[in-house]
Amino acid sequence: MPEPSPSVLLTRHGLSEHNLETHVYMGRSPGSRLVAEGRVQAQALGAYLARSAPVSRIVASSLPRTLETADLIAAALGRVPIEADDAFWELSKGSWEGTMPRDGVPEPERTLWETRPFDFRFPAGESFARVVERVAPAFERWAGLYPRERLLFVLHGDVVCALLYHLLRFPPEQIRRHLVTPCSLTELTRENGAWRLLRFSDDGFLDLGRGAGERKGQPPGA
Repeated sequence: MPEPSPSVLLTRHGLSEHNLETHVYMGRSPGSRLVAEGRVQAQALGAYLARSAPVSRIVASSLPRTLETADLIAAALGRVPIEADDAFWELSKGSWEGTMPRDGVPEPERTLWETRPFDFRFPAGESFARVVERVAPAFERWAGLYPRERLLFVLHGDVVCALLYHLLRFPPEQIRRHLVTPCSLTELTRENGAWRLLRFSDDGFLDLGRGAGERKGQPPGA
């Protein structure tokens, strides 16, 4: 019987400046950095991984808040390698970033976003379908390069959801239901060529308030 592959871990970056702006869509916000609470979250995640689930390599979105998170985790793990990849940038909200109030979305955009979120494209930005197109091959490339290593992917909330859709293929209309808290862990393993979810948005080890209005979502496919 073939030896099972190590599990893959996904996390969202720690609480950042853009997470504090909950009344508008922030999207990529490439200048956003971690706030003090976010750095504490990343350090706590690193300490937890060092105790219970050491990883041998970190792959991160190349935006500052994800790289900051990855660096703090790596320090707790003894400086494991960090690989930065632009393919894992957050979903672009286009012209809505930093300007469109969440409660001010006009019709028919609001109806489309609520009923067909996978296909909805932000003005001058992206759709979830487009994010899947760019993150899926990037994930498969990294997983293929290191098939016997436990990898940690440090990503963004919408990117975690897009990647889970690629790996688990839950109904696309559910993609917005799976809300990922900062520095929580989602873990998957591959068995007989298929990915299986072991845990989703687990942040109990942080013992910290979620902050910024975050709430925990249901596991994909639930």
